[in-house]
Amino acid sequence: MGRGRWRRAGSALWRVVAVWAVSTLTMLVLAGILPDFKLQSEDGDSATRIAVTAAFGAGAFGLLSALVWPLLVRALLLVPALVLGLLAFFLNGSLLLLALR
Repeated sequence: MGRGRWRRAGSALWRVVAVWAVSTLTMLVLAGILPDFKLQSEDGDSATRIAVTAAFGAGAFGLLSALVWPLLVRALLLVPALVLGLLAFFLNGSLLLLALR
């Protein structure tokens, strides 16, 4: 039973590392393709420093996505309920207004 837990933890860690590596490579490619997407200072940096900057950027983006996205989704789940409640209130008021005229 403990072996399955380690296997799941290992596969989750592998996924995190793989996504981080792909995100880092994507940032490096975008920095090479897009003129306004810069990962280096104006006076220029070494390739290693640019790669480290991309890795830190990808890590920060991944961490923020992991922390903020669930909170944002939970907050937005309330919106349809509130909108439907307000819509029903508005429709009932409109029908009452039509009935009174």
